[in-house]
Amino acid sequence: MYLSISKKILAWYTKYQRDLPWRKFTSKKDKYYKVLLSEFMLQQTQVKTAIPYFNNFYKKINTIDKLAKSSQSKVNKLWQGLGYYRRAKFLLTTSKIIKNKFNSNIPQNYNDLVNLPGIGDYTAKAILSIAFDKSEIGIDGNVERVASRVFLSKNKKKIFQNVEKLKVKKNSSYLMQGLMELGALICKPKKPLCDECFIKNNCKFFLKNKKVVYQKLHYSKKNKKFIACIYIHKKKILLRHESNLGPLKGFLNVPLFDNTNINLKKKLKEIFKQNVSYSLIGKMKISISNFNAEIMLIKIKNLNKINYNFKFYNKDNLKKEFKSSFLDKILKRVKFKK
Repeated sequence: MYLSISKKILAWYTKYQRDLPWRKFTSKKDKYYKVLLSEFMLQQTQVKTAIPYFNNFYKKINTIDKLAKSSQSKVNKLWQGLGYYRRAKFLLTTSKIIKNKFNSNIPQNYNDLVNLPGIGDYTAKAILSIAFDKSEIGIDGNVERVASRVFLSKNKKKIFQNVEKLKVKKNSSYLMQGLMELGALICKPKKPLCDECFIKNNCKFFLKNKKVVYQKLHYSKKNKKFIACIYIHKKKILLRHESNLGPLKGFLNVPLFDNTNINLKKKLKEIFKQNVSYSLIGKMKISISNFNAEIMLIKIKNLNKINYNFKFYNKDNLKKEFKSSFLDKILKRVKFKK
């Protein structure tokens, strides 16, 4: 049964695979790089969303060596709008390790891959399978959903065991991509196209006409409270590379700090190295990566001196800088944007 399913998936994928940019390559090395880049981009991002970002990124940086020599600012700029910026940071760090430790060759074994920043179990297996045709299957949401329906099980351990039995010795790359393609195009989360499915006669869900057993897990985001300091002087706004905001750590932002059991005046003095007065602008909410930020915006009224880690930016300066959507939303809220 398992071999029969795998053969049908291979035949279907060979004929009907989507025309995606990371599936076209000029050499093996080009293929390996495109798979690595696409897998980072596809973490928590849909294919149709990732395509234009992938094309633009690859146009500017098309090898591991070029990526390893790039600045974080350049990588962030190319990533801008894709979200989950920690991936961009991990991608650059990983490329530097690959260049320095592996002589610019992407590792072809699981242990080396899984120890690289931003690469977990799924991504490591996906790279091994898709890039190097190793007998591995990375289990993402699409693959898990397909297996849960085909084998009519919602037990993760059993689902993983069944997927293992689908492995083939040859064409593992096509099998892995075919499973994902099947989940994306036919075995959809809602309203699966069972009548059009080429493995419906092997599918227990279809044969028993059961209700959908696969349910996507919904993780509730944590809520965090912050205070954002807005200081605008002579049409310039004071910014710094913030060190406090999880996924946006190190990115350009307004002075920002946690708003939990703090003495505000004392905190402002600590940040600006002087006593400052302020007024409330308002509140706003921004959802990022893994939490919802509730932000109290305050306007700083007087600064006698500027700390060395702050810098003024006007609107023209900011056009040249990488700006996260987080900062963009704050700038729009305080009307510091054309």
